[in-house]
Amino acid sequence: MLKKVIAVATLTLLGSGSLQADMFKPEDAVKYRQAIYQVFGAQSSVIGAMIRGDIPFDAAEINKRATNIAKVAPMLGETYFPATRGVSDSKLKEAAWNNMSDFQSKGQAFGKALGELVEASGKADFDAAKARPVIGAMVQSCRNCHDDYRAR
Repeated sequence: MLKKVIAVATLTLLGSGSLQADMFKPEDAVKYRQAIYQVFGAQSSVIGAMIRGDIPFDAAEINKRATNIAKVAPMLGETYFPATRGVSDSKLKEAAWNNMSDFQSKGQAFGKALGELVEASGKADFDAAKARPVIGAMVQSCRNCHDDYRAR
């Protein structure tokens, strides 16, 4: 079920712009978006620390953290709408607006990788060796988008 939610969220990344614009001021939508990405970062930092060996590996904890990300990921869709394009606090590069289909496909790749991590980490035999490739795929999907579409 959670995997379907993630897939739907990534497909609707830039859904109903007019409805979104009615619900949120562009500046508020950008703050909301950034808060969601802060949740992603906080949860991912725990996962990363486990994979690096900084803290003990715990499959259930990785599943919990990945599931937390998956729970808030669908909220991103209501934060990307054309009126947010010019917001000065946004870290979204103009290139994303100019190549929306690629931007959306990178969001879909992230959703797929996240769904695979949630699924894999929920299995009884999930261990550090199995974790590395699925976590690596999720992290790479983040990097692929950040490299092209996120200003530093």
